[in-house]
Amino acid sequence: MSAAPLLETGPSAELATPTLRRLFEAALAREAIAVAAPLPFLAEAAAQTLGTAGHAAGRRWRPLLALVTAEACGGDAAEALPVALAVELTHTASLLLDDLPCMDDAATRRGELVAHRRLGSAGAILLAVGFLGRAAERLGEVRHAGGTLATSWGTTIGLAGMAGGQAVDLAATGRTAPRGAARRLMRRKTTALAALACEGGARAVRAPAPTVEAVTRFGRDLGWAYQLADDACDAAEDAAAGRCVAGRAPARQAAYLLERAGRRLARAPLPRDGAQRLRCVADRIVGSMLDAAR
Repeated sequence: MSAAPLLETGPSAELATPTLRRLFEAALAREAIAVAAPLPFLAEAAAQTLGTAGHAAGRRWRPLLALVTAEACGGDAAEALPVALAVELTHTASLLLDDLPCMDDAATRRGELVAHRRLGSAGAILLAVGFLGRAAERLGEVRHAGGTLATSWGTTIGLAGMAGGQAVDLAATGRTAPRGAARRLMRRKTTALAALACEGGARAVRAPAPTVEAVTRFGRDLGWAYQLADDACDAAEDAAAGRCVAGRAPARQAAYLLERAGRRLARAPLPRDGAQRLRCVADRIVGSMLDAAR
């Protein structure tokens, strides 16, 4: 595969402008303090898991995707800030649960001990539940769409979404890969939150229904392409270490999903350069990972 971008890029292929990043990081730093206010002894754990107060942070692509989607729909990204915070809180809660001994049994994340090694499993679970509760509060602040987003969020985190996908993944460990409906549900472990970020960003700025539908589908494609690109990076590491690599071709599938997402966006009812902005974001999020996997 060539090193050329998978999707056409504009003048800037950055995921988000420095202004958007500062807007979100400042809001998240305040959120980390507020969420732990009832239990001050959890303040350090909240900051660590959310990646604030000098702790290592993730790429933040999901919450930034909500802000960029709002702008791509012709609105003000600041209106989607509650959605972005809810998305990051939900994502972080899912990591807290994934790291538990009964799940992935991780010891470290981003170079630091995971929450269950610091707080115990019960403490990590309760912190995750606290983050989810705070996410619900934040979505409720989108007054004209809070109810609709609450429904979407419930589906996202529930057994028809992230929790169900994780359940299928755990059940499939050491067995034949799931197919059909089970495989589609497993995908939602990754795709559901990206779709919510796009839907929430669009609804926060009162985008029309056809636009909301188009960007939500885009988010779903992007979420699955991200997972496949991550699988491709793992396969490349295995190959470099001399370990056996077999099965599907995740890099090829991810590239196809990005191309399909771009074609769909070209037909979407987005204003001005909105579709181009989202295509650039997709390339920034996934294309760079596929370059690293080559």
